[in-house]
Parts: sequence; C-alpha cells; structure tokens
Amino acid sequence: MTYKFFAQPVQHLITHQTILYELLLRQWDATAQRWQRPDTFELPANTVISLLDTAIADLANSRVSINLTCQQFASTTLLHQLTTYIHNHLEPRQLTIELVAPPTLPVLQSVGAVYRATGTLIAFDDVGSDNHFATINHLLPYVNTLKFALQNMRTTTDQPLPPAILSNLKFWATKAAEEQLLFTLEGIETPNDITLAKQLGVYRGQGYYFSQPQIPQHFNQAQ
Repeated sequence: MTYKFFAQPVQHLITHQTILYELLLRQWDATAQRWQRPDTFELPANTVISLLDTAIADLANSRVSINLTCQQFASTTLLHQLTTYIHNHLEPRQLTIELVAPPTLPVLQSVGAVYRATGTLIAFDDVGSDNHFATINHLLPYVNTLKFALQNMRTTTDQPLPPAILSNLKFWATKAAEEQLLFTLEGIETPNDITLAKQLGVYRGQGYYFSQPQIPQHFNQAQ
C-alpha cells in the first residue's frame, strides 16, 4: 500500500496566519486512481515517522499535528522511535499529537510525560461529539489542546446552529479557558462560523472555509 500525509491548515482567526497543519493519513487507491481515507490507521512506527518526515519537509518545516489511536499512543515502539526523531529533527512545540480516543489515565500520565519532555503537545480531538466531558474530564490536566469538531455535529451550514450544539461549543470553549488549554474550532465552513468563534473568544480555526486537506506541496506553492 502507498500512504501519504495530506495537510489541512489551522488558521489564526485574527492575524490570518497559519498556526500549524494537521496531517491526515491517506491511502492511494490504484483502481480508482485517487487518494482516499485508509483502511487502517495502525501503520508501523517507522512508516509513520517516514511519512511525517516527508510531510514536514514538504511544508518547509512547519508546525504539524498527527492523529494517534489509543494503540499507537500506548506503543512503546512508536514512543521510542518518535521521541528519538523529535529529539533529532524537531523544535519544541513543533509537533502536536491528537488523541482520537482517550487512553487510560496511567497510559496518558506515563506516555504523555515522555512526549511532553520532548516539547510535544497533546490534544484531545473531537471533544463534545466523540470525546465527552464525563469520559475525559479527569484526563484534561495531562493535555494541552482541545479540538471541537463542528462538522461532526451539524447537518447543514444554511441555518443557525441549533441551541444544543451552540451550548456544547460554549461549554468546551469555556472549559478550555478555565483549564488554560488551547482550543481549536474545526469544521469552519462559513463567515458566520468565524464570527461565532470570535464572539466566543476562539482564535484558532480549521475547516473547508480555509482549505480542504491537500498534498503538503500545495501550501508551499500557494505562498
């Protein structure tokens, strides 16, 4: 199989600068002749690091984030190889690990401490939709960032947000501020989404309004 990280920018909503790029794994479909979401995200550690290194080089050494499953995050092989790569090639805070599901508290404490010692940030992805407060509340002291995926919750961009989704978003934006965590609003697709984010004091945004996931070289060409 052929794999590649595509990139999607996280934008500063005030300065309009790119803060970092989220790297999203894609797999080449030889039959359809296109890149698509992979059948599995559980790639060998050396493959993950090779793809990461290529993407960072193609993005002119920008800050990036990668998604790890619970199994990947708990992997001692990936931990050793990735922290070695970070020590040798990256600056502090250049890499963020996004957790798509919550690990156990002992794993997050022990593994997270090793990653954080390298300057790596740790994020919870999809709070409010996939990762609920009751499940991850006790884990918040061990992460740096929360990401709220608006696209996972609404069915249309033509209407105002339903009160339940708006309340959920306000809750998580407030919680991030209380915990002194970075907060990113994903799924921004309209100018109204940006206005809402600014009203809530959210300045990190990601979504199709800025760019769909693209091959990393696209963003160098666009500069």
